[in-house]
Amino acid sequence: MTLSQDETIDRCGKARPQDLVAHIPHGNSILKLSDGIAVKFGYGVTEHEAHSQDKAYQILDHDIVRVPKVYDFFQDGQGRGYLVMDFMEGQTQDSYKDHSQLKALFRILDHFAIQTSERPGSLGGGPSRALLFGESDPLTFDTIDKIERWYNMRHLVPGATLSFQESELVLCHLGLFPRNILWHPDQPPCVLDWSSAGYYPRIFEACSQLIRERLEQRGGVLQIPIPECEADRVSLILKAWGNAQRFHL
Repeated sequence: MTLSQDETIDRCGKARPQDLVAHIPHGNSILKLSDGIAVKFGYGVTEHEAHSQDKAYQILDHDIVRVPKVYDFFQDGQGRGYLVMDFMEGQTQDSYKDHSQLKALFRILDHFAIQTSERPGSLGGGPSRALLFGESDPLTFDTIDKIERWYNMRHLVPGATLSFQESELVLCHLGLFPRNILWHPDQPPCVLDWSSAGYYPRIFEACSQLIRERLEQRGGVLQIPIPECEADRVSLILKAWGNAQRFHL
């Protein structure tokens, strides 16, 4: 069954809470349209997210990580976005302590790390939207200098300067949290929500986990090891994020 855009909008508008596969209060929702198709919709669903997810589907090895294929993106007259994609079987979990699951997640991170770029920024183009960059209006980080400037203006540590000039830019998801990972027997993990994905220094993935841990007062998806040589940079990144939250910088 293939629905038109108007039919999809109508289905979403009539969906009851119990009909939704996922829902964030005052946020985005996911509705299953058929056995194989779902739609993510809401004011926070953007064309850039659709482009990022489509790019991830194209470049990643599906034997390592599953990504829902994107079929369409459109908006209604109120500005809500609709991302039509594969419906992926699986269940989320609150935490991951099973050795095989941890191994699968670190394999995904290693696979991300071989996807590189000469320039930083969002995977699908457009603004960089991620918890790691605070709650200010999303910025387009298309140069390393812009990323450095953002953090150095906010960490407020006298005499300290963050530099990423020597850092390789690799694919980072920046949202590898329990709600965004589906598990299914005998299949690789499925990673959802590519809205924050982009090419950044690899240490950013670990920082996103540490920030989530601070916000929720519990462990993130992964306790990513941080090399001793990166400890100072991580500290400055987290200070900058904290100040951005506190002062809305």
